[in-house]
Amino acid sequence: MLEDTSIMDWGLPDPEPSPGRFSLSALASRISLITSTGGTPVVTLAAAPDWMKNATGPDVPPSPTHYKDFARLAAKIAQSFPDVKYFVVWNEFKGFWSKAANTWNIQQYTAMYNDVYRAIKRVRPLALVGGPYAPTPPYATPQPGSLPSTPHGAWGYLDQRTLNAIRYWLAKKAGADFIAVDGRDFPKSGPVTDPLTATEKYAAVDLWLRQQTSLPIWWMESAIQPADTGWSESRAATVRVATLVQLASSGARVGMQWQPQQGGGIPDEGLWTTTKLSSGGQPTALARILPRVLAVLRDPVTVVPGQWSPGVLVTSGSAGTIAINTTTTSATALVNGTFVWLRPGDVRITSPGDSPPIDSWSKSTGLEAGWRH
Repeated sequence: MLEDTSIMDWGLPDPEPSPGRFSLSALASRISLITSTGGTPVVTLAAAPDWMKNATGPDVPPSPTHYKDFARLAAKIAQSFPDVKYFVVWNEFKGFWSKAANTWNIQQYTAMYNDVYRAIKRVRPLALVGGPYAPTPPYATPQPGSLPSTPHGAWGYLDQRTLNAIRYWLAKKAGADFIAVDGRDFPKSGPVTDPLTATEKYAAVDLWLRQQTSLPIWWMESAIQPADTGWSESRAATVRVATLVQLASSGARVGMQWQPQQGGGIPDEGLWTTTKLSSGGQPTALARILPRVLAVLRDPVTVVPGQWSPGVLVTSGSAGTIAINTTTTSATALVNGTFVWLRPGDVRITSPGDSPPIDSWSKSTGLEAGWRH
């Protein structure tokens, strides 16, 4: 399980309060927490110390005259934490928007990325570095510069300006071990269709990326639930599983979720309940089913066509089959040539060789009842 932390802000202090004076104890504590719980740490190199930029806050990148200073900080962090294998450069192009050109200042981001990439590789040649952490929200209508070939569907439209920025980065980067993208503001900024249709956006982005590069695809964030939907916990967990299926079946290597703790204004189903309450810190429905889901998705899977019930998604691979009902009503799924009854919010995981009778699901009462042990 990959777990990501930034180097500053989002709860972390400045790692280099003044030039050459490093303060990495808070970051060390975060990384220690990740490894002590069995996670694999990922470090996102954002934000930047205040003395490197013209303003404060996580949305402000280093000024161009400080790109190399930021790269030296990245190299210092890579040296200080030799057990951290993965590094992501910056976050969502924050601060790299050109108002004059009405598009991303991808030239400046790529210049900063290249300085960071080279600095880390000089001190840690085997470390894996990626970018550009590009945001890919869907929109209800075509955005400026859109082309007929700009990916779109019932889930909405991508922004051609972001696609152009990704292409530029791919052409001008000094190197990369993976390509990172971001699914923020999804689907609230696009047409809110049924949840399963909305998840198809992730597959569309993966398809477009695979046409541009063979680099492993990393989703750093993958928001799926609009605010104030009134989804039950079971449905929220089911739609998250459907999103993971879309990512895995379309070729993504990593699918990460922002903020695994419930609450904090994030509507997505988390992995544990809020620790702000004495009764918190308990696994959610998603956390309980996730290990079995990932056991299937770690091997290549494909979506099974021909599902005639709306809102049903079935994927199959060598490690098993996952049947998902993302709706609020009962539905039927075609699994291994057999029609299977699914209650609202059901996730049914079938291991190779399983052939349970259909009536074994008559007592299903939500997400967990869809498990097969």
